[in-house]
Amino acid sequence: MPSRAIPMSSRQHQLGAVAIEFAALFVSFFVTFYAILAYSLPLLLTLSFKEISADAARAAIKVNPAQAPADYVAAIDREVSRVVEASWLPAQWRNGDCPPPGPGSWQRLPATSGTAYGHLRLDDSRPEDGRLLLHVCLQRKYNRDGPASEAMIIPPLRLLSFSIPDLPEHDGETVLRGRTVIRL
Repeated sequence: MPSRAIPMSSRQHQLGAVAIEFAALFVSFFVTFYAILAYSLPLLLTLSFKEISADAARAAIKVNPAQAPADYVAAIDREVSRVVEASWLPAQWRNGDCPPPGPGSWQRLPATSGTAYGHLRLDDSRPEDGRLLLHVCLQRKYNRDGPASEAMIIPPLRLLSFSIPDLPEHDGETVLRGRTVIRL
């Protein structure tokens, strides 16, 4: 049986359909890949902030409490700052100056390195012990617009009415934060 040749106009029509399918698939794969990257970086920063704040709190436990109270607080601040600044995060990706973790008489660490990475207060559960609660916190604003120190590291992708990544906002700002509270 002789083979029938496909007319040329039909073949050209087929090539056009393949190009349209390729364009649609390319856009969907690109958006998926971009979303993976754009959502992974805020997740990585949040987890890193939590890990570094926990490491800094563990390092603060090692500070000798048999000092004058002002010297003890300054030594805690130096140790916390040392651990945070020795981390892998670039300086423009991390910031302290977090709000206190809750109500109470939280006092900001003295910020001997220029940035306060936490708060201290007397432990109310056992005030007779004179033990302190240390709150170590790292944060970074992660907004769509604004100065470079507060903008998203990977710029948002806006398609139609969607924005990737679309992160939750509080008072009009997105803040990535990791914190640890520990009793000294």
